[in-house]
Amino acid sequence: MMCLFLCFWKTDRRLQRWPCAGSDLYGEKQCYGKSQRVTSIYLKVYLTYYMHVHGLNLLDYDTLPTSVFVLPLENDSRNYTFALNLPSNSEDIYFRLSGPADYSWVAVGTGSEMKDSLMFLLYADAEGTGTTLSPRLCTDETEPVYSSSLEVETLPGTGLSGNNMVVNARCSNCRTWKTGSLDVNNTALPWIYALGPTVGATAKLRSDSLSANLERHSFYGQFFMNMIQATGGENGSIISTLALTASTGTGKDGSPTNDSNWPTIIHAIALCTTFVLLMPAGVVQLRVLPASVRWHWVNQSLATILAGIGGVIGLWLSTMFNKSKHYNSAHQVLGLICIIAVLFQWGFGFWHHFQYKRTGKSTRYGVIHRYLGRVVMVLAIVVGGIGLTWCYASIGVVVSYAVIVVVISGIVVGSVMWKKYASSQHGRKNRSGEEAAFTPDRRMYSRQVDSETPLYNYPTQHGIGG
Repeated sequence: MMCLFLCFWKTDRRLQRWPCAGSDLYGEKQCYGKSQRVTSIYLKVYLTYYMHVHGLNLLDYDTLPTSVFVLPLENDSRNYTFALNLPSNSEDIYFRLSGPADYSWVAVGTGSEMKDSLMFLLYADAEGTGTTLSPRLCTDETEPVYSSSLEVETLPGTGLSGNNMVVNARCSNCRTWKTGSLDVNNTALPWIYALGPTVGATAKLRSDSLSANLERHSFYGQFFMNMIQATGGENGSIISTLALTASTGTGKDGSPTNDSNWPTIIHAIALCTTFVLLMPAGVVQLRVLPASVRWHWVNQSLATILAGIGGVIGLWLSTMFNKSKHYNSAHQVLGLICIIAVLFQWGFGFWHHFQYKRTGKSTRYGVIHRYLGRVVMVLAIVVGGIGLTWCYASIGVVVSYAVIVVVISGIVVGSVMWKKYASSQHGRKNRSGEEAAFTPDRRMYSRQVDSETPLYNYPTQHGIGG
């Protein structure tokens, strides 16, 4: 019926413009009479009434009041898009959010900063064939938290379109929330946008959970939106049918800010350098080359400082993400144990050396220092692998870490074993030379020794030792 009405409406407008539309076989013009125009008026009134009863609006099929923000993405033919409509007959809001699926997630939020912002996050579903829309609230410059109080409904047209994530949605109570509200009369209301990390160094986020854990954004920015332009109409659901190719009623507020998960990167580099490079190098410096206690101490002191820096950054990072706020994951618990153990290990080593220089004797602190170091290195390497998987590192990154650990472990163990073997061979040669030098005399002495000679008189009676 809707198609019939639209066709009839357009046809009737042509008939009114050209009342004599053609000629008969005899060349005489055939004009539409008054009765036909009256019939069209009655039909038009009836269809208008039908659309009103069913909640339809003819203007919706021609245009919908919207404000649209389109951000062309660098080195990409696709765009980040956010469009908004505020119906005049309800408190609902209708919106469309889309962005390339190469990003783990895309988001839009109210306000000029994350604090107290209402945000909509979009990411791929668990099967990778659809999308998940998660309404969230922010309390600070940290990962937003899913809010079940926000009533959001997805509309037709939501899903993956090519390599683009798209959601069309309606929210029935998003004009006000616990920490803020939309100023619907503002012609330049601030909004924020963000896109997650690209697929590569991190694994792609796929989840049906509305509270899925997120990684830090790769870039973000601000824009403003004319809320008055976005207000009007009675059927905002047709926002899914609009061709949104250019911004209207919006403007970009500055350039996008490039970002990365740099705190996590620094945390990982500091601790991997400590436990995968410096501490194994300390073993080589003490046992192989240059076999120096001083260089071993300098190296291990630097490793302990780096471990402390990495641990502090890790504690700070834990406050930024939902998955780590409670400090109860295996990576966090074992990681803290490793950091504390490293501090004790350094202390045992220092005290052992201090006592050794005073007495010239080995101490039990040295034994604890040596074996605790071995345990800590192995445990820390395992914790590092757990951490990579916990922060969604890609398979390539995890495999590279494992290969580096195996190679360095092989070098350290091999060099220490080679040093022991070389030392044993050198000692054997020295003993053989000494035995060769004294063998003739010993044979002579053995022939001259009387079995009755007391052992304590043996050196003086036979001239040995002066």
